[in-house]
Amino acid sequence: MNTRLLHQAALSATLALAPFVSAHATEYTTLDTASSRIAFSYQQMGVTMEGGFNAIEAPAFSFDPAAPEKASVVLQIPLAGIDVGTEEANAEIEKSEWLNTPAHPLARFESSTVQALGGNRYQLTGELAIKGKTQAVSAPFSLEEQDGSALFTGTFTLKRGDFGIGEGDWSDFSIVANDIQVTFNVVAKP
Repeated sequence: MNTRLLHQAALSATLALAPFVSAHATEYTTLDTASSRIAFSYQQMGVTMEGGFNAIEAPAFSFDPAAPEKASVVLQIPLAGIDVGTEEANAEIEKSEWLNTPAHPLARFESSTVQALGGNRYQLTGELAIKGKTQAVSAPFSLEEQDGSALFTGTFTLKRGDFGIGEGDWSDFSIVANDIQVTFNVVAKP
């Protein structure tokens, strides 16, 4: 078989399969806020404590698994919706030495890059702003597509001291650990 015939056959096969390949490429642009959850855990006097947020906002969200490098994610968390287990603790965490929610009502994340790692795994990097302080963060996540939705799951660790969370007497990391593990389960739709 000559080379020209092989090239023509390959081109014909590629063109014939193109509609099927593009039919499976889905860009997710809408966050399902009711189904999405961001939670966290930390150590207080050696005991694991857990919490979460009641709301997530997505002023911008665009992710295409076929072109992850073009992703754009902006998430905002209304900090008044934090739940750390009790009403007393929820009121305490809003105070100026902790999150200072009257002055800083939102935590905000804005992506800068997304890198494919293979096997439906990715690395998300961007800027996280909490309490008027901004830090670069990086979070590995996995993607599961099912029934027209995408589930993005991942975990990363932030240092509360980097954001001034727990000032004064609470800046002692032997009482409340510096590491806060953040877990996200974000659901998006096309």
